[in-house]
Amino acid sequence: MKVLNYERVLKSVPKARKSRDYSSVHIHKKNNPDQKPNVSIILLDWACRERFDTLDWLIKQDVPKHMYEVLWVELYDRVVSEVLEKADTVITCGQKGMYHKHVGYNLGLLNSHGEIIVISDSDAVYPEDFISSILKSFYPDNLKSPQPLVLAHYQSRTSLLYPDNLKDSNELKDDKWQWWPLNPNAGACMSFRKQDAIRFGGFDEHKSLKGYLCGPYDLGWRLVNAGIPERWHDISTVLWHFAHPDPVGVNGILPTLKLMYENTFPHVDLHAITAVEALSTGRFQPLKENPEIFKLRMADRSIGTKFEEKYANMTGQNGFSRWLILHLRIFMIFDMVWTVISKYSFGLMRVLCKKVLGEKGLEMFRRIKGRYLHILDKDNKPVVIASYKKVNLVAYNNLIYGVPQSLGPVEFNDEQQLSNPAIIKNKSCRKLKREINKRIYSPGA
Repeated sequence: MKVLNYERVLKSVPKARKSRDYSSVHIHKKNNPDQKPNVSIILLDWACRERFDTLDWLIKQDVPKHMYEVLWVELYDRVVSEVLEKADTVITCGQKGMYHKHVGYNLGLLNSHGEIIVISDSDAVYPEDFISSILKSFYPDNLKSPQPLVLAHYQSRTSLLYPDNLKDSNELKDDKWQWWPLNPNAGACMSFRKQDAIRFGGFDEHKSLKGYLCGPYDLGWRLVNAGIPERWHDISTVLWHFAHPDPVGVNGILPTLKLMYENTFPHVDLHAITAVEALSTGRFQPLKENPEIFKLRMADRSIGTKFEEKYANMTGQNGFSRWLILHLRIFMIFDMVWTVISKYSFGLMRVLCKKVLGEKGLEMFRRIKGRYLHILDKDNKPVVIASYKKVNLVAYNNLIYGVPQSLGPVEFNDEQQLSNPAIIKNKSCRKLKREINKRIYSPGA
């Protein structure tokens, strides 16, 4: 006997969590291009940038400007006039307390137009072939659509401060600048397809990724886990970065306590431990997904049947609540026990219950069962519980049916057969037996 109606129980499933409150987010300038760019570059600030020369270097590219856009995302509220003038889109996040870079990255991702997303250093010097190096990597042999790829660029660093009157990035190739040996700084510059970023949940907004030591490698490494190849661009195209105070202290400049406080969580070689763990365990979805990106990802699914859509949209981003799982587990156990009792031990249990409870007590038990197990499913199987004066007493849909044995097999799913006047029904076995007695002993019966 199928006791539990899961459809009714699942009505208590919590709906999808509300989207993030974006009331503190302000778009001060929005790019609305007639022709969508190929590349969207997202630059981040948290009220810390001392110079904004990066925007000038990104204007001096060897490809037409309509092929790329620059989005500047400020994690706090600072608005810089130079940024408003030179960036295509300017967003402030209005964050409080310790900043979360990945929230800003996701806002840039949601407001971008390009097929390729680039997360890069907002105080670096860019060579003139930077954008073209990205286009050649993602569109080899003039492909119309970008190929799946995680592309990283090296960044040369030095202890020297930013020079005055630097006009040509080619000057930086001179050895006089004392560049340190190149190392794979995964947080400096990483590019990937926008569709891949959405498909795998965007940037992880988990609390362990707050502060300084996080970056695009969180998403890049999860894309690698999903089977997308990673490639580091050759050093013919490299970014340059001059020294300024930083919380790590690798530039030989002693960081302040305030800057050191920005290292909010343990790291591995200056990479966030959560991101390293994701790469090492093979995880490719974020621990905490941005709700707007969740909506985009879910809307992009292609589900084959209406039947499956019921499951695909059942819980929303929250999943099943612990209370509901516990509720279903209890009823599942009850379902199993009741099935065993009704199938294998009903006769024995009935005899025992009748001896212990008596006929009236047994009738009261049936009433209690009928009252509290109101979630019986309509398509459960009829069970013969007794035979009385050549009439089978059959339990079905919380009722007791009196079916004369002379009728032979009866299909209880067939309403026409159940409407046979020879079949009587009642909620009580005792009352049903009385009606049988009346029919047998009444004149003309």
